[in-house]
Amino acid sequence: MDPSRPPLGRGSFLSSSVHAATALLLLLVLLATLLRLPISITPRAPAPAGLADQRSQDPQQQAGCDPASPLDCADPRLFHLMMRRAIDAFPAVHFARFGRPVPGDPPSSSCDMAWRARSDSDDPSKATTKDYRRFAVARDPRTCAYSVLSIGEYHSGPNARKPRRAATNATIAPPPPPALSRSQFTRGSYLAYLGGGDRCKPMPHYLRSLLCALAEARYLNRTLVLDLTLCLAASYAAAGTGGMPEEGKRLAFYVDVDHLNSQVPIIEQSQFWADWDRWGVQGQLRARLVEDTRIPPVKFSKVRDTLIVRKFGDVEPGNYWYNVCEGEAKGVLRPMRRVIQWAPSLMHIVDDIVSRMQPDFDSVHIDANGEDLRRRVEEGLNAGRQVYVAGEGVNSALVEALKAKLTVHHLDEFEDLWGTDSKWFLEMRRLNGGVPVEFDGYMREVVDREVFLRGKKKAEDYTRRTSKTR
Repeated sequence: MDPSRPPLGRGSFLSSSVHAATALLLLLVLLATLLRLPISITPRAPAPAGLADQRSQDPQQQAGCDPASPLDCADPRLFHLMMRRAIDAFPAVHFARFGRPVPGDPPSSSCDMAWRARSDSDDPSKATTKDYRRFAVARDPRTCAYSVLSIGEYHSGPNARKPRRAATNATIAPPPPPALSRSQFTRGSYLAYLGGGDRCKPMPHYLRSLLCALAEARYLNRTLVLDLTLCLAASYAAAGTGGMPEEGKRLAFYVDVDHLNSQVPIIEQSQFWADWDRWGVQGQLRARLVEDTRIPPVKFSKVRDTLIVRKFGDVEPGNYWYNVCEGEAKGVLRPMRRVIQWAPSLMHIVDDIVSRMQPDFDSVHIDANGEDLRRRVEEGLNAGRQVYVAGEGVNSALVEALKAKLTVHHLDEFEDLWGTDSKWFLEMRRLNGGVPVEFDGYMREVVDREVFLRGKKKAEDYTRRTSKTR
């Protein structure tokens, strides 16, 4: 034994073993940490009944939900559920693409979703069809699980409808027509009507006078100088206007002005007189004044004056424009009713109403009233058919009574088509320079009558007319 080496006693051996065990334990802890294994070796007590299921649920489901709160229509789970329900509900439809759902009305229990479907039409422009529907959605108050209760009719989900491009710039008024150059203006020939008693009269009166002016302009082969605004009679005033005539209503709200201009050239009144003040009053352009409405246009059809002005007096009814087409002129001035077409914005509402009903619906127009009216309407139509009821004689009591035997529709049922979120509202606001436009009484008459005319079987009841002057 080497006396310089320390003896290997038991204490030294135990000290080395402790160090080795400590190092091994640290290695095991490090390995367990990297592998995310539980470090504790104490057995874990079993979870109470139901706790394991609760841990696996969605956090939103753990907290429950308020069925009265707005639906999250953007939730992917709800989106997929709505798509599956649509595919199951319409097996004959070849779906091409679904749009993202948006809140419906009410937002707490409905979502609107649009889709495109492949069409069987041979026309390439009709390769796909569009629809948007309202889905009634329920939620379990405890688990928040979704369920689709029903799917609405065709085009029942307007909130999912993609707005037209024109509506995206809805607060900007359309640009004015380009000004004529001096050479263009001086080469033209014009007819202007000044004054008259047609202002603020009922629309049939106004349109009769307008058609007469257009007929004379066409006969004389002249451009008609026309005020493209009008005064709406008090009888058509919208609610909240106080029942007074409304000045400043644009003709384009009611009539397709582009079509009008394609039939008879027109120039806006303010633009014309501004150009006339620049070039006409200098004596270079001649004007002829006609103050007697009884003078027929044949008397001055050969004149070469740039401008012919018919001036109307202040005494009614002799100062109405349509008097020009009476008497001697009646044989040559035949009003062309086809030049008047209703504004596309109104006809779009008509199309949307018709699309929500069966294509072969019946219609009835009622200007009468009385206790026997219900019986007369029912006798004129077949039970079980869809019926659109139009006219001034329509009221809620009559509609409810007719629903006992008929599937009845009426104009107020479709008021979302001219509401503040509608295409019509956005388009009118654009035309009006950003100022909202009311859906007035005459617009209602136009739409109501046009839907009536689309009916397959039409019945009219005029046996007891109302006394209102139209």
